[in-house]
Amino acid sequence: MTQMPILHLRLKVETGDGKLLTGVSACGIPPLWFDKGAGKTHADNIQDLSLSLRLALDHYMELDAAPVWFLHKIAEPVVRKAAAAKGLNDLTAGFGVALVDSALIDAACRHTGVTFHAALKGNLLGYGEDFAAMVPEAPLDRIALRHTVGLVDPILDGDIGEPVNDGLPESLEQVVRHYKAKFFKLKISGDAEASRDRLRRIASVLDSQAGDYRATLDGNEQFHDMAEFAGFIRDTSKDPALQNLWHRTLLIEQPVGRGHSLVDAVAGPLKEISAFKPVIIDESDGSDETVTRALALGYRGISAKNCKGVFRTLHSFRTIKELEAQGKPSPILSSEDLTNAPVVPLHQDLCVAAALGIRHSERNGHHYIIGFDFLSPKEREAALSEFPSLYRLRVDAQGREQGSPVVRIEDGFLALKELNQNGFGTASEPDWEYLEPVRLPEIPEDVIEERGPQ
Repeated sequence: MTQMPILHLRLKVETGDGKLLTGVSACGIPPLWFDKGAGKTHADNIQDLSLSLRLALDHYMELDAAPVWFLHKIAEPVVRKAAAAKGLNDLTAGFGVALVDSALIDAACRHTGVTFHAALKGNLLGYGEDFAAMVPEAPLDRIALRHTVGLVDPILDGDIGEPVNDGLPESLEQVVRHYKAKFFKLKISGDAEASRDRLRRIASVLDSQAGDYRATLDGNEQFHDMAEFAGFIRDTSKDPALQNLWHRTLLIEQPVGRGHSLVDAVAGPLKEISAFKPVIIDESDGSDETVTRALALGYRGISAKNCKGVFRTLHSFRTIKELEAQGKPSPILSSEDLTNAPVVPLHQDLCVAAALGIRHSERNGHHYIIGFDFLSPKEREAALSEFPSLYRLRVDAQGREQGSPVVRIEDGFLALKELNQNGFGTASEPDWEYLEPVRLPEIPEDVIEERGPQ
């Protein structure tokens, strides 16, 4: 992936007492994650996700003032039904709702002057006093980077074919040296032998250079069924060259396509795999009900991603805490990335993870690219001055500071001091004049007729 649009939402909100507020949210649109259907293109994804947002805005904007959670409860089922009628899958249908909810949360935090963590503890969003009691007493002040090693990422320094030479790491070896990372997310493909060979090369670097590291494996829906993946795990767990890496692996994420991952047939193979390592879902998490279904089948957890919705993550967190209270094994809530670039997507994602106490989070791109070049000078300067713990100026090979900021990662951690002090993770609004306005699709007539008068 060489480019990706980032959709920013500026939502004008009127409170019950007549005050006018602005709420902000944003999310990147990577190619073929929300919908990997046959024949789908990145342009199709952009169009579908834009329609999802348009449907969400149409329904939310008709609602009277209420706590954010109540607005979500009223609008989300109607939006999901309308999206399904237009052929949008579950993840796509939830995208618009997720963006609107995040903007409403941002507006509520700005209106009251409280942080996202304080909003949860004080039940500002209306999610319930019982939930407020489940939230940790304080947000994390730092989160460990879990660096993603993609299927085509250079492993050794010698694997770098055409160096970018931007002063940031380009190989796994350089990432380990530069960031002192201790957590890694390793992508695997459906080609079992090629995946094991790549894991051996990764293990040779991590075992010799990364010290006391931990890893997760991500199948990204690459295996046909769970029985096939169980065979891959049996062979991988016995590989002599992978013993240390296997011992340090914390979990396995979404090995099977979403269409085959929540059927009864996965239970047997999943039980066998879980005897080795816990398996969690990601792309299969299309609705609030999914976590219960997944746990019943033998999955051991679920991913947290703002692109699926903050309230989806809060629901998963509540489910986990309720099971803990019953004395049952605690499922995993793992913080996963969707190429969250600065400023808004990165901040709001980290804000949720910090508030819920998720100690390491996948970062799969923004920290090893010059992530601010698409933003205006005004927004770059604001990020550096408002969040000095999270950003720094890039330093070239001669040790000179460059003009474009990058994410500050020290000893493998991202520091969240200022982020935890600013509402839903942001202070200044985006530089709207610098961004490109987008006209969302019109609501199809059949959807309007089906909805009827409100």
